[in-house]
Amino acid sequence: MSLPALGTYPDAEASWTTLSDMAGDLKAESKNLEEAMDDARASWRGLESGYQHPETQDQVWTALDDLVPHAGDWASALSSAKDALDDFVETGKPLQTERESLDRAQPGLSSRRSSALTSDDETLVEEVRSDILAFNERATTLTTEWETAQETLSAALAAISVGTTEGLPIVTGHRDTDTGVQDWATLTSGLDEKFGEIDPDVIWKDLKGLDEDELRDWLEANPEAARALAEHRWADDPPAGTPEAIMDAAMADEAHLTEEGIQGIQEAWLSLSEAERERMALLYPGVIGVLNGVPLATRGRTNQITVAGLREQTAETLAEHRENRPQHAPGNAYQRGQWEDEEERLQTVSDGLDKAWNGYDREQYPDDPRALPGYTTLFVSTEGNGQIATMRGEPSGSTERAVTFVPGTHTTIDSVDRYNNALNALDGDDPEGTVSIYWQGTDLPQELIRGNATSRYNEDGAPRLAAFDFAADLEMSSDRTRDVRTTYVGHSAGGSLLGTAEREDMGLDASNIVYVAPAGTGHEVSSPGDTSNEYADRFLIQTNDDPISGAQLLGGGFHGGSFWEGSNPVKQMDAIRLESGLMEDGSVMSGHTDYFEHGSTSAQNIEGVVYGEDVAPYLEPDVHVYPGSYQPVITYPLETDLDRYRREGIPQVPVETLTN
Repeated sequence: MSLPALGTYPDAEASWTTLSDMAGDLKAESKNLEEAMDDARASWRGLESGYQHPETQDQVWTALDDLVPHAGDWASALSSAKDALDDFVETGKPLQTERESLDRAQPGLSSRRSSALTSDDETLVEEVRSDILAFNERATTLTTEWETAQETLSAALAAISVGTTEGLPIVTGHRDTDTGVQDWATLTSGLDEKFGEIDPDVIWKDLKGLDEDELRDWLEANPEAARALAEHRWADDPPAGTPEAIMDAAMADEAHLTEEGIQGIQEAWLSLSEAERERMALLYPGVIGVLNGVPLATRGRTNQITVAGLREQTAETLAEHRENRPQHAPGNAYQRGQWEDEEERLQTVSDGLDKAWNGYDREQYPDDPRALPGYTTLFVSTEGNGQIATMRGEPSGSTERAVTFVPGTHTTIDSVDRYNNALNALDGDDPEGTVSIYWQGTDLPQELIRGNATSRYNEDGAPRLAAFDFAADLEMSSDRTRDVRTTYVGHSAGGSLLGTAEREDMGLDASNIVYVAPAGTGHEVSSPGDTSNEYADRFLIQTNDDPISGAQLLGGGFHGGSFWEGSNPVKQMDAIRLESGLMEDGSVMSGHTDYFEHGSTSAQNIEGVVYGEDVAPYLEPDVHVYPGSYQPVITYPLETDLDRYRREGIPQVPVETLTN
């Protein structure tokens, strides 16, 4: 007994909705093209009264005439392509329905065929044979009709012969050497130079609708225009009802530094239409890009303009400064020293702005998780040694946690890559769930002793840090069903700055505070009760030989509660000490600077706090008191039993077991 095999057929399937949408877009664009050509010709005719030059005016006035017939051809080509797609969709959708019907019939018919092959029931066998022949006929028809539909579409598209550049004059210009596409960014740069002073109220329109790559290309080709936008400010007392007036009122009285004011700024910003917000961000990037209450993603995009503009500004200032170098001469030593200090400052700012600019050009989550990541800029200033805040990732409904790193002494804007790399070792490389922020939105001490000998840097920076924290919290808590787990990490002088920002009159709050070898617990902060963040989980990571322990013991009032007590996070703030442990190569971590090295116990512990996972508690030293000795002998487990810890690892526990 034999039966024919089931026939095969093509996988007739396509995204018909997408194809229909594409056809609709082609129809709309064909109409838009003709209208755009009419508008362009009408605008171009205005040159007849504004451009008078006997030798060239006729050529200029008629410059668009060559395009008119081609514009009609281009529109016709788009319309023909639209018709071809519509016909394919109309033919193809029923064919996909037929294929799906065959898919459903095939398994049952195949099973019946197998049963019939071993059956003696001739009636059953003939019934199955008939059904197979009918199935195969449908499969053959589907194959033929699907091939015909595809060939018809291909032929229809190939038959579109109008809409090419044939007949247009060949012109030279700024074109990409590989693709031949016009480089509009470079072209507009040249036009800026030819047509005089740059007007921000005009040039911002060049940036409307650009994607990230297009915006960067434009800024790179137009540094003077970027500077004009970065420096642009709206006039005092803007007309009532304008976006400028709405934002001006919301920003009054340093509102960006208070909780109520930041809420008002957010409400004012969201009250603007999408088009108004785009205009404000592009026209006033030096204002909008650094403003608490504006969404962080908007600030990150806008500040690419600000960074580009400040690079140009700083480069010119540095060049002018070098042209006025004091002469080596008796009596000039002081002036020479001042000049050298300013040159060094400007060079530091310039180098930091270069790094911030390049941060936009790198992948934020590179394939190599230890490679220097890209980032956007949330705040930037050229004051002092430069100030900057950056972000990797963006707040969204998927955000589960945020980590903010605050650096310490010797930090400048030029430190931005170094500390973004450090942050990269702590944040778990999670593009969906984690927002990573580096905050150096204030000047920090540049001298170890003298720079930390007063509370100046703590008191100047803390209100700014607390305000930034509130703005970030406000955005990440909007329309959410759960809180975002937030962790602040403060290193060295950044630890006491962070503690000061927590103070009750400042207002910073977070789920976790991680002190990393801090200068102290914060100016006028002696206990969790002195903060607005009393119930935060607090942790300390510090090597056994870190010299900053002397500052914690003696630093007192400028970095802690008072001169009469120390400033130790374990004693004053009930912090849980975690192990600084080992470097990735197995050596014992020591000193003050290696806490954020990739693969170190310290970095892994901070990541454990950020994610609420396992951490390694501090290995308490052994204290030996010997008869007749005036001082106890202290030994540290990592030093006395290093081989075992290298081999077995440092014991870990879930972080919640330490805080509950």
